[in-house]
Amino acid sequence: MKSLVIPPNIKKYFSLRFVMFSWYRHYKILFFGGFVVVFGIGAVVWYRYLHTYQWSDESKQQFIEQHFKETVFKEKQFDTLVIRLDERALSHEETPELTRDLFSGQSLK
Repeated sequence: MKSLVIPPNIKKYFSLRFVMFSWYRHYKILFFGGFVVVFGIGAVVWYRYLHTYQWSDESKQQFIEQHFKETVFKEKQFDTLVIRLDERALSHEETPELTRDLFSGQSLK
């Protein structure tokens, strides 16, 4: 049986020192490549969700029934709120009359 002989120049490329030096030389390129890969995967997933969705008519109807319920319009409460807002607007239009000086505390009349 032959023994496995590793050539000496291969040990040079798989040493921890070589790996660390090559990392320091090329880490920016590796991070940029990783960013491009992750961005590309995200773009493909986003495209699939936007343009190639496949819902049947039944699942669409079921989703609409679950999430979009009609609200009850409370007309009496709405009318009382409108009246209160109108009264508040009228009170803001009135100009206040000062009957007492704010700084001295004496009556102005």
